[in-house]
Amino acid sequence: MPKLRLTFALFVLVLAGCAGSPRVAQSPNAQPGSELLPPSFAGNFFTEVCLTTAPSFEKVPQAIASDPFVQDQKTGTYFHKFANLSIKVSDYGCSLVFKSVLSIDETVAELAAGTTKNAANWGVEIPRNIEVTSNPSPDGKGRYFRISVPRP
Repeated sequence: MPKLRLTFALFVLVLAGCAGSPRVAQSPNAQPGSELLPPSFAGNFFTEVCLTTAPSFEKVPQAIASDPFVQDQKTGTYFHKFANLSIKVSDYGCSLVFKSVLSIDETVAELAAGTTKNAANWGVEIPRNIEVTSNPSPDGKGRYFRISVPRP
């Protein structure tokens, strides 16, 4: 019986080694979906992806592997397949962009609430150097918001 347990244990270890780290699908023409997420959900994604992987952001692919993202092969940007949301890791840091049709004040308040709630759930501190910017949407309906955290 001990030989059988050892053989099974080796089999499990081999399978684990073959599995490797999770991968995100890639595409040469990736783009975001069209659904608008509540800004609090965008805050959740930002915390889960950018804040939990800071300061190196090396584990961003693992953080989003179970979510429906596809990575643009040219830019490296991760686009959500269904929501109008993207995540980008660069020399600057990690950022998330999403569209909202709510007012600026409502969007920022919900974004902050989602970020704060998820930070408490993940046990991460929210750094003071987070930046939030917005620009009007080219279609004239709503605004695009960008929340980012720079590298140290």
